[in-house]
Amino acid sequence: MNIICALLSLPISIVLIRWLMRCKKENPFVRGNVRRLVIAGILSGIVGSIVTGIFLAINAVRLFGLDNLIAVIQNPENTGKIMEIVNDVQKREISFAQTFVAQLIGVGFAEELSRYFFLRMGTRKQAFAKTWLDYTICGGIVGTGFTIIEDLFYSSGGFITTIFRSLMPFHFTYGAIMGYFVGKAIETGQKKYYVPGIMIPVLLHTLFDSSLHALGRNDLYIILAAVMFIVSIGVTAFMIVKINRWSKAAAEKIAAEE
Repeated sequence: MNIICALLSLPISIVLIRWLMRCKKENPFVRGNVRRLVIAGILSGIVGSIVTGIFLAINAVRLFGLDNLIAVIQNPENTGKIMEIVNDVQKREISFAQTFVAQLIGVGFAEELSRYFFLRMGTRKQAFAKTWLDYTICGGIVGTGFTIIEDLFYSSGGFITTIFRSLMPFHFTYGAIMGYFVGKAIETGQKKYYVPGIMIPVLLHTLFDSSLHALGRNDLYIILAAVMFIVSIGVTAFMIVKINRWSKAAAEKIAAEE
C-alpha cells in the first residue's frame, strides 16, 4: 500500500517542484538549491512523524492501558491491530472536540512546527531566497518534500482515504502559505507575520485531519469531511494561481526595469 501511494504521489511532486522552479524568474534556482529544500522537507516529515508517533503512543497508553498494549505487542500476530483497536476506542469514547485537540497537538503543531524549523534551516544564509515570493516558492518545495516521505510511510486509514491523501498535494499548500508569511516577516522585518505563517497551516491541517478521523461516527462528519476536502482543494488552487500570477508580475517588473 505504501509503495503504491508513493508511486502515485511522486509524479505530482515532481511536476510541482519543476513548476515552482520555473516560477522563480529572478535569480533562478539551481539543482543544489532545490535538492537542499527537498531534503529539508523530507527531514521535516521524519521529525514531525516521530513527534506525532510519540504523542499517539502516549494517547494509546491512556486509552487502552499499558498492560493491554504490552500484551498485544508481545504477540506478533496482534501487533498490526494496535491502531485498529485504538481507533475503535476513539470512535466510541472521544468527542469531535477531543479529536480536534488531539490532532491539533499531535499532528498540526508537531508537523507544521517541524516544517517551519526546516524551512528556516533550508533557506538560512542562502542567496537564492531574498523576497517573500522566493520564500513562498521555497515553502512549497519543502512541503512537497514532506509529502514524498509521508506518502512512503503513511498507512493510517482505509484504502480510499490513503489513496486520496497520496493524490492531494496539501502539504505543498501548507508549505507555500507558511513560506509566504515567513518571507513577508523577513522582508519587512515585522515579526507579526510569523504568527499566521504557523497558525494558518496548523489550523487547516488540523481541521482536515480531524474531519477524516471523525468519519464513521455519523453522517454529519461525512459532510464535514466533504466540506474540508472542498476547502483544501480551493486553498490549493488559490495558492497555485497566486504564485503563478506573482511570478509573472515579478518577471514583468524585471523586464520593465531593464
